[in-house]
Amino acid sequence: MSGRLPPASPIGRDRPVRPLRPEMSQARSGFNLMLPRRSFEGATKLVPGTGFLPAAMLLACCLGARLLGADVPATEYPRSGGTFSLYVENDSIAGTDRNYTSGVKIGWSSPDLSSFRDTPASILFRPVLEGLPVVNRPEYQKNLLLALGQNIYTPNDTKATALIADDRPYAGWLYAGVGVVWKNAKVRNSIVFDLGVVGSWSFAQDSQRLVHDIINSGHPEGWANQLHNEFGFVGTYERTWRWPRHARRDGLDWELLPHAGMALGNVATYANIGGEIRFGLNLPDDFGTSAISPSAVTSTPVDGAMGSGGADGAFGVHAFARADGRAVAHNIFIDGNTFGDSPSVGHKVLVADLSVGLALNYSNTELAFAIVDRTREFDGQKENQVFGTISLNITY
Repeated sequence: MSGRLPPASPIGRDRPVRPLRPEMSQARSGFNLMLPRRSFEGATKLVPGTGFLPAAMLLACCLGARLLGADVPATEYPRSGGTFSLYVENDSIAGTDRNYTSGVKIGWSSPDLSSFRDTPASILFRPVLEGLPVVNRPEYQKNLLLALGQNIYTPNDTKATALIADDRPYAGWLYAGVGVVWKNAKVRNSIVFDLGVVGSWSFAQDSQRLVHDIINSGHPEGWANQLHNEFGFVGTYERTWRWPRHARRDGLDWELLPHAGMALGNVATYANIGGEIRFGLNLPDDFGTSAISPSAVTSTPVDGAMGSGGADGAFGVHAFARADGRAVAHNIFIDGNTFGDSPSVGHKVLVADLSVGLALNYSNTELAFAIVDRTREFDGQKENQVFGTISLNITY
């Protein structure tokens, strides 16, 4: 085996290289490595007296990058920071004030994490999060989720002061949520745990009266019949797929996002399945738009090496249609309190949400609006409910 290297490649410096020392010549093991002279000179000066070790490390890095290059995307798109979100829902768009009449939810998702120790926000939940086996697999990007929200429910007749036996009861739900997302370019998984209170502790009556005072509207009169105070819990898992795979997200395109999941708790227990289809200009690299629900999470874009890339900073707009069907085993806002007597009516086993909307995205911001048609949720409900939902997601 010759003690000289072949001439440098066209991308290197076009000059002869000096002979290798015997130990480096033996380390070549048959590889024709084309490195310029100064690469070795600089490497051997990194640690005085070691000579071969820094050069060997340099060679190993070059070889590793070359051998693994087939599995690494050619472009590494910038990774985002976290995302703040705001969801506001109300049935006033349909001219009503009944059933699910209002919902507000604010949320935050962390930047993509290599470890949950990378964010101080996870300090209270690390023992649980680090023990989840699938979540921590290296082929997934993962995000920590935090949320705070309130939902308000009223019967159809809000002027009656007495209990309405055949209508849903007054109820409120004030909750905080923590969860985790693990995702790649094809699929997103989420686990979310919501803990909160039902009853007067939820301040639903106070919130509704405040809003009605602002808009100069009368107060609902039957809050004395609301559900009793009770601590509530619901845990959800949901998986969303994306098809087809987009190499880049610029220009006109479409996407199908089916999903399936389940919820378990004294607040709600159900299994759900559905999907979203969207079409438009410069689609965002996320997993769609949903209404407020226990499994609804802040937008968690796919980025970095797994991202599709697109027209940076470009304006985008798309229309979407979404369906979600649920097989309901329990709904505390209809079935009543878990313990003791409380107002209640029988719930429908099969419930569906059908929605259409429009979303605008520019740079790091996405704003979406949708109209949701929810099928009847309880026995005696005369018609479907319609409400509007607005969501704002800002990724920093």
